[in-house]
Amino acid sequence: MADLMASIDKSQLSIAFTHRVLCTRCGTCVAACPTNAISLDKELYPVLNPQACTECGLCARVCPGGRVSFHDLNQLVFGRPDDAGSFDGHLQSTYVGYAADPRIRRAGSGGGVITALLWDLLSREQVDGCIVTRMYPQKPWQGQVYIARNYQELLQSQQSKYIIIPVNAILQHIKSLKGKYAIVALPCQIHGLRLLMREEKPLARKIHVILGLFCASSLQPFVAAEMLSCRGIQKRAIKDFQFRGGEWPGKIRAVLKNGQIKHLHYSNFKDGAINYLTYLYSPERCQTCIDGSAEFADIAVSDAWTRDEYGNYLFNSHSKLIVRTDKGVAVMTDVIAAGNLIADDVTRNGSYQTHKLHTQKKGLKAPLRVARLLREGKVAPIYDRSAPAASWRESWGERMESAIMRLGRSRATRWPLFNFLTSRYGIIFVKIRQFIKSRKYRKK
Repeated sequence: MADLMASIDKSQLSIAFTHRVLCTRCGTCVAACPTNAISLDKELYPVLNPQACTECGLCARVCPGGRVSFHDLNQLVFGRPDDAGSFDGHLQSTYVGYAADPRIRRAGSGGGVITALLWDLLSREQVDGCIVTRMYPQKPWQGQVYIARNYQELLQSQQSKYIIIPVNAILQHIKSLKGKYAIVALPCQIHGLRLLMREEKPLARKIHVILGLFCASSLQPFVAAEMLSCRGIQKRAIKDFQFRGGEWPGKIRAVLKNGQIKHLHYSNFKDGAINYLTYLYSPERCQTCIDGSAEFADIAVSDAWTRDEYGNYLFNSHSKLIVRTDKGVAVMTDVIAAGNLIADDVTRNGSYQTHKLHTQKKGLKAPLRVARLLREGKVAPIYDRSAPAASWRESWGERMESAIMRLGRSRATRWPLFNFLTSRYGIIFVKIRQFIKSRKYRKK
């Protein structure tokens, strides 16, 4: 087997087989392979069966890990190669809204907007199924991609899952099915999906609409298990793991089989654990991703974190929707007309651009990191976008952030740090963060 693997031309394979650190673990190569030669290991990286591989090169052509051409993707999706010139990307309109169905809204992370869109498509028979994710029922500390075909199955997909899930792998199964499908995906997954749709027209005709999620970073697939370990909770004792359970904006918590709810950190999701998770559990490839706004979705969705001059959220349990394509416009028009989504058009209101911290993280620090790594002769993705001009303070900030994230690569440093920061002793850091935020808004 080793001899067979050595004889294969690695340039004909997806990036994981030459530079594993660049693999996004999106699952596109699994879906692309015409001979089912690629599977996933326990860490969700692709594994090749060299006896089945024909070296056709398809998995390399659709891989979004090592090289991303925004020129090509813009041409594919919008019919022109140019960038939009802003972090939010090409858009036709922007909305802020929430699900009209109280049950959907109450269970959603940001007003149940995506579930409302999907339910509208299913109920009007515009699609035969929706490709979504959930925490795996038999192992709720792991993520799972599946096809929801009715209301109850859609409800299982609610709540954000920040853990790595190779969503595109299920497209191999979709190829054998009839009908049309909606898919909810992260930016890197959409990059791979768009490239696969370019290569395989029959599959492209089955994808009715792509709903994209804004993304600061996925989290390593073992993050939930380590959080449980930090709090001394046995995995076999839980029936659900929620990244944003309870009242908006939610908290990370475990639901035990006996009905108890165990909170895994202090404060809320936004001010508490997520700030540590995205440093200590961010995969290296996520740290070099420069698309944080799902630029090539039909509709891109994010929480509406907009605040007033006092620092209070203007839209509790709402989401922002950026409508990018004609298909997205049609979907939004229909869902609003059907009364399944309550939404305000805020296209002309500059306050609803993506918030500053997210834009800095993905639109400034990530490109600076990529450029620095390449200068140093290290492995990094190749983009056809240049890093923006940056001050010495911004460049230094990138280096400091990168240094902190390196601590997350070893459990010996990651686990005790996270355990401390999410314990009662870490409350002081949450309070300091909230105080700094309050002063910032009082100055406005």
